[in-house]
Amino acid sequence: MPHRFHIFSIIFSCAFLLPETGFSNKKLTENYISAYKDIAIAEMKRTGIPASIKLAQGILESDLGRSPLALEANNHFGIKCGGDWNGEVFLQHDDDTDSSGTIIESCFRSYISAAESYIAHSDFLSNPSKQSRYGFLFALGSTDYVGWANGLKFSGYASDPSYPSKLIKIIESNKLYLYDEPGDSKIFVNNNNTTKSETETNQKTKSSEPQIVKADQNSRQKVEKQHKESTSKVPSSPVKSSYVSGRINDLAVVFASGNESVKDIARRTGNDIFDILEYNEGLQSQDYVPNFKEIVFLEKKKKNINSDGPQEHIVTDGENMYSISQTYGIRLESLLAKNNLSTDALPYPGEKISLIHHLSKKDTPRHKFVEKFDSFVDLGGLQ
Repeated sequence: MPHRFHIFSIIFSCAFLLPETGFSNKKLTENYISAYKDIAIAEMKRTGIPASIKLAQGILESDLGRSPLALEANNHFGIKCGGDWNGEVFLQHDDDTDSSGTIIESCFRSYISAAESYIAHSDFLSNPSKQSRYGFLFALGSTDYVGWANGLKFSGYASDPSYPSKLIKIIESNKLYLYDEPGDSKIFVNNNNTTKSETETNQKTKSSEPQIVKADQNSRQKVEKQHKESTSKVPSSPVKSSYVSGRINDLAVVFASGNESVKDIARRTGNDIFDILEYNEGLQSQDYVPNFKEIVFLEKKKKNINSDGPQEHIVTDGENMYSISQTYGIRLESLLAKNNLSTDALPYPGEKISLIHHLSKKDTPRHKFVEKFDSFVDLGGLQ
């Protein structure tokens, strides 16, 4: 996730979202929407991210453009620097800690303009290197703001459990869904050996999944009608074209359709169920349904990456050791051993993970501990 909200921001956001509090920001909200709706619509047409979602995130995370990060750095979405950022930066305390657990200043990207921030937000979500986290969102379509709101939470973009309901509340209170337009979804698939971008004609498959937060049917009647019409055309049984296959680290993989269990994938691909569970350490059971475009290995991952592959990986927000092992086709136990980490270790964003060499103890990536491995492998959240 790009950042967690400050306590003040959470309190403020809740205040303006709940009419019964008597705290009104109607004019400020209208001004914000008027200022940024055009760039939100333009980015929707470019990348497929609903304009309503982008505006709602901007409103919520920038405190209507009044947060210090928005005012001083034109950063409306709280995107942190990351390992590949070479531009101006803005430092403020957020959720990063040092080795002793003390909160330290976090590095956020600073932009020339708010419009640049809006474009960067699109590029962040559609980056091919993050397709295993956010790729399934782009199959929801640009009118399914409910699916996007839930998907952003389950993909790890935000830690606030009420994040989806807050976005939906903002969208429906201000009728932001009127800015959304149906269009081709854009799926980003990328691995070490294959880079593929495609527009799928059956882009609505994911929309048939149950949604955790339901929208107000009265305020989105037109959108809901369109949604039902499109999903009614989706066949109840999986279609062969829903699969995208490829190779990672010279190993065969499929990118899950989002509506089939591990058992279904094994049957479809002619593989043994328990082999697939062994090859993919984060798959929970034969009845588990992997997310849309989630990487599933059909061959046992290797102990090392190919010699012509990268030697290290820079951790980004929301990644864990399992997701990194899937990205490069390296066995989880091997990746952990190379970096002196245990299964309950979660590396901090910006840390370097060695893909080839065994690190010395002093070079062990900074990390924190979670209760158990499963607690930070956030897979199948939408099922």
